[in-house]
Amino acid sequence: MEYTLSSQSLDDYRRFLAIKQLPQYRFIGRTAIVPDEYAHLLQVDAPSLEPDASYEPSPFLFDYQRDIAGLAIKKRRFSIFADCGLGKTLIYAEFIRHIDKLLAADKAILIISPLMVIEQTQAEFARWYGEDFRPEQIASKDLGQWLIEGGRLGITNYEALNNDIPTGRLGALIVDESSMLKSHYGKWGQTILRLGRGLQWKMCGTGTPAPNDRIEYANHAILMGAYPNINAFLAKFFVNKGQTSERWVLKPHAIGPFYRGLSHWCIFLTNPKTYGWRDHSDDIPPIHIHIENVPTTDAQHIAIQELTGELIVTAVGGIGTRSKIGQIAKGRHNGQSIATNKPAFIRKLIESWPGESTIIWCIYNEEQKLMRQTFPAAANISGDTPHAERMRLISDFKAGAKRVLITKPKILGFGLNLQIATRQVFSGLQDSYEQFYQAVKRSNRIGSLRPLNVHIPITDAEQPMIDTVLRKAHRVQEDGEEQERLFNEYAFDGRSGI
Repeated sequence: MEYTLSSQSLDDYRRFLAIKQLPQYRFIGRTAIVPDEYAHLLQVDAPSLEPDASYEPSPFLFDYQRDIAGLAIKKRRFSIFADCGLGKTLIYAEFIRHIDKLLAADKAILIISPLMVIEQTQAEFARWYGEDFRPEQIASKDLGQWLIEGGRLGITNYEALNNDIPTGRLGALIVDESSMLKSHYGKWGQTILRLGRGLQWKMCGTGTPAPNDRIEYANHAILMGAYPNINAFLAKFFVNKGQTSERWVLKPHAIGPFYRGLSHWCIFLTNPKTYGWRDHSDDIPPIHIHIENVPTTDAQHIAIQELTGELIVTAVGGIGTRSKIGQIAKGRHNGQSIATNKPAFIRKLIESWPGESTIIWCIYNEEQKLMRQTFPAAANISGDTPHAERMRLISDFKAGAKRVLITKPKILGFGLNLQIATRQVFSGLQDSYEQFYQAVKRSNRIGSLRPLNVHIPITDAEQPMIDTVLRKAHRVQEDGEEQERLFNEYAFDGRSGI
């Protein structure tokens, strides 16, 4: 709701004071912009939302999908910070299905998604809503023209975004895996903000930021129209501590207003039962992590001592040292191959569970080549694998035609549903918790029927790095549960459901 205040009106001055007391508002000149639900507090009429009130949820939705879709439709601009595997795609589909009835016929609806997830999204839409509802895939070279004179519903990949793309007929924007908006000044993020400017219908979906990463909400808040720019968002809730490891810190006593402010344009969800929902709140199978000790070869001992000056690695050191130790553990030192027991160890591991599908996650190119030589019949997807070949190999893996899939988290670690894998092996693992967690959750989602066993074979030199990742995992889990509790308490007053 927008209300232009007159500097000559005493009533408008009182209204100005009332607006300043609201949990969420912003000003552009003398025009105040506040959520419609606060109209009664300002004694003005809210714009009618009657066209949105007719939402009819599909019968196959889980209770939380149904309610979140309804909330997003009511808000019109909404972000879903939901844990991996909770079924955000169907919430997108419900949002689109509803606004398709409301948008003018000459307007377009665009979904932005990671390239590897596009076919999966198309298939999900077609499976649940029919082939007529399958989004048209728009190639990078065609996106600008499509926005000017294309079809109704399209889906494109992040790589298609650039500064020259026109807004054209765009009437609604859905951003899947929107974690890339974390980068305040990244190219894709700025293009998305430009495309979304002024749109009435917008939705984002991504995983759940941890409490110590609250500034990651900034660009989402701007895209949702809650704040005009990053500085406005930061100034509202944070103080700048200068050049420290935690430069922006939440203001004292701001935690309540922070989560109340977020609740107007997003929801944070890791466990549906926190809000009183019942569907699938407890039935995603557990994840079991196994640390496997791999004997260090003499060549590796010599290389580690040469690198660190120590016989035993007790600290991970800087990023350069961590990378070099990781490569030594996988059989590379100073650009040369050295003896390593890890490939044979992983082969023996996988042979011990015949009949179970397995994903092997790598970090380095040479490491992945070694895994490909160790498992010549596996589906191997690297950075130079053509897109069509990637999709064929993924299809073979999902169908069980290929029992082992070798790849990297940065290639397949986001968005894909790979529940067929009941085992994962991290040939390589560094201290990026996000990559580790996203990779693991490819196989632990709604629809998973068996527990997921995650195996991390490590040499002694890698132990400090693995300890760091697992400490982060434990801390993020605790932080996530705490943040969801805070969001429910401050945003929804502790009520069950929405």
